Parts: sequence; structure tokens; C-alpha cells
Amino acid sequence: MSARELARKYGVVIRFTDLGEWGEHELRSEYDPALPEIRVHVRLAPELVAFAIGHELYHHREAIGEVSLLPTRAAREAAADAYARELTATEG
Repeated sequence: MSARELARKYGVVIRFTDLGEWGEHELRSEYDPALPEIRVHVRLAPELVAFAIGHELYHHREAIGEVSLLPTRAAREAAADAYARELTATEG
């Protein structure tokens, strides 16, 4: 199942928008659990979109209690990246 299909299954809206400038670090996407919504930076290279969606879907899974909240932000971000890599590897 693709990242976009999985987002639909979870009921998470994907919106492309300008996330602005973040200095030396690029903000590719962000997750808002209140909606729930994943906002993807409009300037993100197309080949990175599925990875960004997968990364934020991991955070959605945290928010709904499907995966445990890890103790540090660094651990949560690393887990989100690993999940996105696994998800996008199956997209072929």
C-alpha cells in the first residue's frame, strides 16, 4: 500500500503548502494531529513526497496510540524515518 493510500485509510488529509524557510534545516513536512493533516512543503522534490508522508504517518500512529511514544524527540524522529524507509521501499 502506498503512503498516500495509507494516509487515506487512516483518514489523514494530505495538503501541499509553503512551509516557509527554516534556516539551514529544510522543513519538508509536518503533522497536525488536531485535524489530522499532513502538510507537505510545495517545494519538496517529487521523489521525496512519499517518504515525507510516511514519516508523518508514523507520528499519526503515535498520536492514535498504534505505536508507543519513544522517550526522546531524536528517537521518535529516527523511528519515523525508519518507518518511512520501510513504507516507501514497498512502493516499488
